[in-house]
Amino acid sequence: MKNILLATDLSTETNRALGRAVHLASTLAAKLHVVHICPVYAFSSKKKTTISLKQDAEETLKNALAAVKGLKKSQTSLTVIEGGETFAEIIDQAKKVKAGLIVMGIHGKVKLIDMFVGTTIERVIRKGMTPVLMVRDKPSAGYGKVLVGTDFSDGSTQAFHIALDLAPKAEFHLVHSYMYMGGHMARYMEDVLADLARDKLEKFVEKSKGILKKHKISPQDFHPGTVKGEPYACLLNAAAKIKPDLIAIGTHSQVSIMPYKLGGTAKEILSDPPCDVLIAKGL
Repeated sequence: MKNILLATDLSTETNRALGRAVHLASTLAAKLHVVHICPVYAFSSKKKTTISLKQDAEETLKNALAAVKGLKKSQTSLTVIEGGETFAEIIDQAKKVKAGLIVMGIHGKVKLIDMFVGTTIERVIRKGMTPVLMVRDKPSAGYGKVLVGTDFSDGSTQAFHIALDLAPKAEFHLVHSYMYMGGHMARYMEDVLADLARDKLEKFVEKSKGILKKHKISPQDFHPGTVKGEPYACLLNAAAKIKPDLIAIGTHSQVSIMPYKLGGTAKEILSDPPCDVLIAKGL
């Protein structure tokens, strides 16, 4: 990963994202691109106000970057954009700098799922193709425990691979959930579905041996498993036990089917995350 884009609105929450983005850029030897979009309403009055807001934002960001120890100017770029749709400008900027990851901060505590839909970060994920890291906690070190939810789709596989890049020294827990609603011959069918789920996971792990070896992930630090239940509930239950500092999940890119939704698991995890969340979109 050569380029990381940090999208910030200069709030306290995105200051946490700055810390994580700087740490990742340093770890991955990547260039950090910082972008801020001034609110549209700021340009409805006199030109002096426009200039002042843009200059203030640039000054604030320059001071924030200058305060980071060991961060060289050559390793960063700073862009302040006037007006425009915030999510669209972030997606466009990610394309321009060829970002392998967009880093954004959580805006307060969002506990209602419907409140998440329509936010900037939700739109960046839904309408863009670049993986997004949503930062909840102030970073103190690299990620130590990573929980990966997988359904073996392109999106969840990409999320797993990116998480390996972001957390090369972490302990990884790979969880695949399967559903069974009951019915005639329930016990027999449940056993069959459980066997199928384990078989799929074993094949996925076998295919992943090469990338695990590349990242030097030892068997002691890799824990795959299956569990019966709804994906969102299973991930939260696993998170409560494992206490990860990063959850990695995927979402699908078939936006024509559900143009205003991310899809159940992704939306629910992101609306009230227990830790930082990485989300990648499949093709």
